[in-house]
Amino acid sequence: MRPFDEIGIVDGRLKLGRRAFIGGLSAALLASSARAQAGAARVTVDFEDAGQPLAPDFIGLSYESAILSPGSYFTPENVTLIALMQALGDAGVLRIGGNTSERTVWEPAGAAASDAIVITPKAIDRLAATLRLLDWQLIYGLNLARGTPEAAAEEAAYVARALGPMLLAFQIGNEPDGFGQWTRVRPPAYDVAAFTAECLRFAAAIRARVPDAAFAGPDVVAAPDWVPAFAAAAPPGLVLLTQHHYAEGPAGDPRVTLPRLLQTSGEIEPLLRRLAETSRAAHLPYRITETNSVFNEGEPGVSDTLGAALWGLDLMFRCTAAGCAGINFHGGDHNLRPERNKAYTPVMRSPDGGLRAAPLYYGMLMFAEAGRGSLVPTRLDANPSGLNAFAVRAPDGGLRVCLINKDSDNAIRASIAPGRRFSAASVLRLTGPAIDAKEGVTLGGAVVDEAGRWEPTHRESTDQRDGDVIMSIPAASAALVALRA
Repeated sequence: MRPFDEIGIVDGRLKLGRRAFIGGLSAALLASSARAQAGAARVTVDFEDAGQPLAPDFIGLSYESAILSPGSYFTPENVTLIALMQALGDAGVLRIGGNTSERTVWEPAGAAASDAIVITPKAIDRLAATLRLLDWQLIYGLNLARGTPEAAAEEAAYVARALGPMLLAFQIGNEPDGFGQWTRVRPPAYDVAAFTAECLRFAAAIRARVPDAAFAGPDVVAAPDWVPAFAAAAPPGLVLLTQHHYAEGPAGDPRVTLPRLLQTSGEIEPLLRRLAETSRAAHLPYRITETNSVFNEGEPGVSDTLGAALWGLDLMFRCTAAGCAGINFHGGDHNLRPERNKAYTPVMRSPDGGLRAAPLYYGMLMFAEAGRGSLVPTRLDANPSGLNAFAVRAPDGGLRVCLINKDSDNAIRASIAPGRRFSAASVLRLTGPAIDAKEGVTLGGAVVDEAGRWEPTHRESTDQRDGDVIMSIPAASAALVALRA
């Protein structure tokens, strides 16, 4: 984590530090403020509340199993990928699975049928070496749809040896609630009882080879009622309850638009409440192990925009508030055309074959900059439509308040009542040319460069009146205000 550059408060106003950048951001904000103000909002922070702790490994990425074949993506030589992941935090969770896990074949010799996705020991070794550099953990998906318990156990035994303590859990099957419906690898009547029985057989075979194997599941997407049923009849070693979530879809549906995506933020709340209830009853954490904006690989012009970054940033805070252990944004290349990006991927391929940060990545990076601590309650009074506010109290007594303005036309004037006096502050902004911008997105005035590095360049002054911080949040932007005692 990079600390914010501090700005001192003098005579009730925040003053720029000696090395602060002056001019560029101020001009941009003045231009933005020429648009209509959507009114004023007051954010009151309950600083003394116990809050909801942020898991240190909350941020995660999810990739299809196909990314391991031929094994050239997750490798120590992919330095840009490693830098991009490191910037998201010194702890995180990578999940490997997805639809292509249904076509994987474990082949120590590296040979298999032409229509299979071959996973080899060499690919696993490269994956392990990459995770050692990152200090991230792994949720590893096994082929339940077309695999066998014996084959899964052989693969799991190698993965467990190679990954060691970096292996968080095995996931048996991907979206099994669709096995009898859209993937049609099981009879139409396939239900959670049938899935659990299969899962128990696979788990028993794996534990015969890996006695301390841990499992995550059921990894459903459309049947959240499977989660409590699975938890009640779980295999030995179950350590994590998992669910998928997509805000919109399918891609290609004309009803999928950016304004509609930005209005879906609260729709996950009922799902999170059910998962939290099951989590408490089962005494197990829960995680959204695959999520993104629009299922079926994302919608161009929606999933790859600044708006998607604001949506994703909001989603991460909402999941934290509901006690979620973390989320994994799904991404990578097109399943059938590796040269083409999934529209929603946080990390995308450049035309030259390298990697670069997509807009969604910037939302993840801003969440990472909120740091560790506890998410404490906020209250919004007279808040205009489109504004959300979240506050993180740091272990050292500092406070970071994230203000997200998803209104594409109007800036919002906000006052923050932080709940105590602070002597220093700074503001980091997530901005872009427009809500639907695919290029030109910046965090702290800086882009993530072609090597995966990011350093903020913009610092600004902010009014303070009677202990409140006064600021403007331009249309289609987010601001992270850091306050220090």
